[in-house]
Amino acid sequence: MKFAIVATCALLVTLLGAVEVRAGTVVQAPRDNALDQMIIELLENFKQSMTCGIPDLGVPVLAPFELDHFEVNIEQKGLKFKGEMNNLLVDGLNEFEIKNVHINVLKLQLTFELYFASIRSKGDYRAKGKVIGLFPFNRKGPFHFNVNGVTLKGSVKVGISGDNVQVRELQITPTVETVNSDLKNVFLLPLNTFIFNRIVEGVLPGMINDNKDDITAAIEDNLKPVINELLGDITLQDLIDMASGEGSSIPTTC
Repeated sequence: MKFAIVATCALLVTLLGAVEVRAGTVVQAPRDNALDQMIIELLENFKQSMTCGIPDLGVPVLAPFELDHFEVNIEQKGLKFKGEMNNLLVDGLNEFEIKNVHINVLKLQLTFELYFASIRSKGDYRAKGKVIGLFPFNRKGPFHFNVNGVTLKGSVKVGISGDNVQVRELQITPTVETVNSDLKNVFLLPLNTFIFNRIVEGVLPGMINDNKDDITAAIEDNLKPVINELLGDITLQDLIDMASGEGSSIPTTC
């Protein structure tokens, strides 16, 4: 995530050459689809690098992505679930399709739409909760969980202050088609565990899709400060060098 945002800012800064500022008058260069193509090529290169990581930029291997601990808290009609995921392995983050990318030079804004056919995860869970108000559980065990048909639409707007680049606005809105849930040992009776997994599959996509605004706001509130803190150590010249190929490069093979 750090590199994706930093690289996006680098291209935005470089493309400022398409805008001339003279005597307070802004002149926009003719629209050039080549600018969007540059972003697409950058994302395609980044996709290939996700299996390698980018040590120069502190980016770890992202495909597959490993996470030691992740907490989950779901409260929805028919399902109350609080727990943690450990030894998490997520695969498929590099299998996205670029549906749309557009850069607006004057606004210093990038809009995008990415599609993931399936993001697959597995690990160990520890959870407690209640299903349909009837079946309490407090269990642990292995799990497999897939999120299918994920679309990420969003935009990143940056601002320039002196030698620093900061993210001014960050909007990412997810939608999900289906999920596959296979949490083992949720209940002592296998039938009850089967019912629980089917309820999760039925409830979770609607919960995500019906709460897009809240999810988008939460992403910006939590992610933007982290990104700006990371960008604080990177100068405008660093970004220009990166975009021009003179700085850190993106490996496409491991």
